[in-house]
Amino acid sequence: MADSLIDPQNLIQELGVSGLNHFSDEYYKRLHDPSIQLGKPFSMISQTPQLLVRLGLMLESLRLTPGIKVLDFGSGPCWISKALWQMGCSVIATDVSEEALRLGESLFNDYPIPNQPPCSWETRLFDGDSLPLKAEEVDRIICFDAFHHVPNQEEVIHEFYRVLRNGGTIVFNEPLGLHSTTPASQMEMREYKVLENDMDMSALKSLFCEAGFREPTFKVAANPEYMMSYEEWQTCRTGEIPNRMANALSQFQQNSSVFYFQKGKALNDSRQAEGLAHELEISTSKLTFKVGVPQKIQVSFRNVGESRWLDRNDGHIGTVNFASRILDYQSKDILADNSRFRIPNEMEPGDHFSGEIPVPLSISKPGTYWLKFDLVSEEVCWFETLGSKAVLVEIKVEA
Repeated sequence: MADSLIDPQNLIQELGVSGLNHFSDEYYKRLHDPSIQLGKPFSMISQTPQLLVRLGLMLESLRLTPGIKVLDFGSGPCWISKALWQMGCSVIATDVSEEALRLGESLFNDYPIPNQPPCSWETRLFDGDSLPLKAEEVDRIICFDAFHHVPNQEEVIHEFYRVLRNGGTIVFNEPLGLHSTTPASQMEMREYKVLENDMDMSALKSLFCEAGFREPTFKVAANPEYMMSYEEWQTCRTGEIPNRMANALSQFQQNSSVFYFQKGKALNDSRQAEGLAHELEISTSKLTFKVGVPQKIQVSFRNVGESRWLDRNDGHIGTVNFASRILDYQSKDILADNSRFRIPNEMEPGDHFSGEIPVPLSISKPGTYWLKFDLVSEEVCWFETLGSKAVLVEIKVEA
């Protein structure tokens, strides 16, 4: 007589969060060849194309920039974490399996990459209840094929909201619909006690919205078996969607989906140029310096753009400084970068700073020059290049 189907809800009742954590750890300890997991997405050639397609859709949704901090939830042995780190992101990998994270650390330590990103990576063990992160510690969250293993989804969704910054994004790739009854899922639950939950998007939408997230948005892709004919390609170029393509798009969403939720309005920050703008005022139009003696000036600037200004970041990429450059008096050619003053705290759109700022002088030759004052997002751009107005102050340097 065939074994009866395992109901994932019964498995949750039987094992609870701690029991499922234990069997998740045992799963990784029982791996016959961990290199297959460590080698993703290229170690299983039949799955590689779709893994890359889905991961690409997820990365596109995250609006990544160098130095951005990403939580890889349900990271397993950290193959996505390492890819994010190689892209220049700071990464926190978390999983309920200590063994999976141990394998992930070996992936980082024992398999070097050609470049050495100036950002950090770390692993943190998840107890299944409370994420091991401070409030609003990460800018983005990625979850690749892991959330359907979570027994207490409502609780974890509230944790996602707690640790994600306002304006941040969480993106998923998950099987949808009746997933638990497939032969592969039944084998996983019977053999390894790994939870293979059914995912109902209507229920998920309610849980995420109740926690404070906005409604989900879905990435569009076609079922991998679909190949477009020449006639269909011509039809697409006229703006029409062939029936077979519509079916392939529908099948992609039925089998599994790439979808994301926003915490508040999507908000970029100063690690990218888009959305940077200031209004800048200087209290004087002329200054006299003695060689080696700094001056103090009264400064006022406001964030009038659509991005958050950062006051600190891994590798200093995107940190915003009030800065000055020395120009030749006649030609106004730039002679040298002169000074940097880091903004005292993060500044959201609309925030204002006013205060006295010390300005040293990096030249010792007496004469008349210009100081051009502007804000700069380090290793990104000067705000003037995006249309904000810099301020010129005439300076006289005395011996």
